[in-house]
Amino acid sequence: MELKIISKKEVKQAVTMAEAIEAVKKSFIQLSEGKAEAPLRSSIEVKDNKGICLFMPAYLAESKALGVKMVTVFPENLKKNLPTVLATVFVLDPETGCPLAMIEGSSLTALRTGAASGVATDLLARKDAHVA
Repeated sequence: MELKIISKKEVKQAVTMAEAIEAVKKSFIQLSEGKAEAPLRSSIEVKDNKGICLFMPAYLAESKALGVKMVTVFPENLKKNLPTVLATVFVLDPETGCPLAMIEGSSLTALRTGAASGVATDLLARKDAHVA
């Protein structure tokens, strides 16, 4: 088993916005059709360091995609010249549970957020619209 580590730069190079919009659209469809599990995020408070760790698992049955996004929020990191919010996405093999990839999550989240806006625009904008 080989764990791929995908950096911020590699995320930006791996997927075009058009591809991301299509992937997010398919994911939203699966979620609305009950073919996905995305439970509410759970969290662990790290009181000693004024931080919190959030876990957001998801499984798309039709796409056979399984993963967990982990986000940490540590406001005191500013004093250490570190980001206050850090995110990592873990991709797992849905047949075995083996970890397949660890992806820098902030850039992936930004891509997904933009793609979600693209999905909404595709679905809600008039077909003859030229300006958002």
